[in-house]
Amino acid sequence: MIDRGLKAFAAEVVGTFVLMLAGPGSAVLAGDRIGALGVALAFGLALMVMAYAIGPASGCHVNPAVTVGLWLARKIKGADVVYYIVAQLVGAFLGGLVVWLIAKSHPGFDATNHFAANGWGRFSPGGYGIWGAIVVEVFFTAVLVFVVLASGHQRFPAGFGPLAIGFTLTLIHLATIPVDNTSVNPARSFGAAVFAGSDALRQLWVFLLFPLVGAVVGLLAWLAVDDSRLEDTLLGGSDALREVRDKATEVVHKAADVAGDALD
Repeated sequence: MIDRGLKAFAAEVVGTFVLMLAGPGSAVLAGDRIGALGVALAFGLALMVMAYAIGPASGCHVNPAVTVGLWLARKIKGADVVYYIVAQLVGAFLGGLVVWLIAKSHPGFDATNHFAANGWGRFSPGGYGIWGAIVVEVFFTAVLVFVVLASGHQRFPAGFGPLAIGFTLTLIHLATIPVDNTSVNPARSFGAAVFAGSDALRQLWVFLLFPLVGAVVGLLAWLAVDDSRLEDTLLGGSDALREVRDKATEVVHKAADVAGDALD
């Protein structure tokens, strides 16, 4: 029997590979025909299909930011994080390679201008700057991680998690493709940048770093609505975060008391 860890590794490679084929692949090979709506649907459908297909084997993270978010929430072991992320990077590279091999057979193909890489400034589809890209990657990754965590709750309708997560990724792309080509996934950005050339690689750091920041924000948002406690996560050891949580709770209680008195 194949070791469960090896199965999870293989599942993450396959899942991220398919995400690259369908997502950046649709943008590179068919973007001029299907437009931003089609590309957004391709990303969302790929994630949904893979969640059903490989979810039982690995949970279908196919995204280092999701892996980090689940680790911080203590949903996976710390020992799993490295091989999950390595598998995702391998799958993203292989997926990008296949798309590149197909695309380069076209006589007008130029990877430096057209390989669905993420970027800002002259590499942004809408001309947005670096701060636009940073805000997108933090807050829209937070939305994705929030939905992933919420869909894993025992009270979430069974079997509907992949649908919610897939449609979330679609919505994210619909809103943010014009800003920076939408990452919210460091592996996806890596898999495109290595074939897009040096300019994309120079901007890659934003799409490696800030989705991970977004994972933390998504976890905090999830804690605000879930019955889990900050102390149940790896962030529970932070005195500063606990103090902010306690102050916020105190303010909410005081506001509720004031509102109650005004209504009496």
